[in-house]
Amino acid sequence: MDLALSRLRVPSEPGNPGCDSTTALGSGRLYCADNDAWRRIATDFAGSLIPPLLTPARTRGPRSFYVGAELFMTPIVPGSDHWRRGTEGPGTASSTGENNFAESVLVWTRLELRKALPFGFELGTSLGFLPNSSYMTLGLEIRWAVLEGWLSDDWWVPDLAVRGAVQTLLGDPEFNTTVASVDVTLSNSVIVGDELEISPYLAGQLAWTFSDTELVDLTPDRNSFALCDPEPGETVPTSGETVPTCRGGGAGDDYNNNVVFDSLRTMRMRMIFGLQARYEVFTLTGAFSFDLVKPGEWDTSIPADIDRQYQIDVGFGLSF
Repeated sequence: MDLALSRLRVPSEPGNPGCDSTTALGSGRLYCADNDAWRRIATDFAGSLIPPLLTPARTRGPRSFYVGAELFMTPIVPGSDHWRRGTEGPGTASSTGENNFAESVLVWTRLELRKALPFGFELGTSLGFLPNSSYMTLGLEIRWAVLEGWLSDDWWVPDLAVRGAVQTLLGDPEFNTTVASVDVTLSNSVIVGDELEISPYLAGQLAWTFSDTELVDLTPDRNSFALCDPEPGETVPTSGETVPTCRGGGAGDDYNNNVVFDSLRTMRMRMIFGLQARYEVFTLTGAFSFDLVKPGEWDTSIPADIDRQYQIDVGFGLSF
């Protein structure tokens, strides 16, 4: 499920929208970047990296410590064009084939550590992994329980917490994605049988995604240097510049097939429903989060037909 950005390309041909060989953009190229497919796959992928919320608002006191294993799952449409072309499949990433075995769910697993501090603060960090890929994530978060434990015989105030979190992708030399989020949580705790604590919670979340690519070779199956054999002392050009003088008889135009895809900056708004059960030091938490609006409704650079995503989160941990 590694992304193969070299497959997200369109041929440079006369009359091809966005890559017309008779215009300056398509001149001297074999291919141009398919930015529409990149926006689609990057939006879907970033949606799976939105930091999950697997804790109610209340902390366990300044001496508490939590360690847990978590799973968060985001469905995608594996048969869509951008997932078939944009991920590893038969052959290698340099081939023009398609991945007919793309998975229908992006399932991230991660180890989460959280340490409570005085005055209701809590710091956390996480390390995640996406099976069937080379991708990992690194996460950081800080949470503040503004109100907790305000319960008496006369009146009741729900526990309230505010959290800031960030999760970034590791493991791909061609692109990077970072997702930052802010959420507000309301929860309450009910004791059952003097030992089991049930804590339902509700949260609203804003998430900002930042996706950028490095220089991507759209023709990795071709050796630009060997085809050209440039004159010694010449600077190898970047995309869009004049190609070097070639000694090997080649045209040197393969240097023009290196591109940087458009930067992606989006904002998502989500609602989260969760439930945590705690027995002695053991905790089991489940949550369901979903986009309230389509990504394209807040950002016109995102294709309007990209649908809302949802995420299912499960966590099991020890709270000391």
